[in-house]
Amino acid sequence: MYDWRPMDRAPQDGRWIIAISRHEPDRRAVVRWDPSRISDDRPWHVATTEYGYPTDAFTDWMPFPALPQGGPAAD
Repeated sequence: MYDWRPMDRAPQDGRWIIAISRHEPDRRAVVRWDPSRISDDRPWHVATTEYGYPTDAFTDWMPFPALPQGGPAAD
């Protein structure tokens, strides 16, 4: 399992990550840094909306875990 990392070390290459909301620490979001918003003050894009979030909206992040080897189990 991955450990949480500070947001200032989050990737800014457009890949999706899991992040913790600053204002609701029990909430997690799937987010990515939107390179097209590099000059915007809301560069974080949440997967479930088109709305952008500011750079300080999230406190920590982690990558998605690797997919299991061999795919789903057959019955």
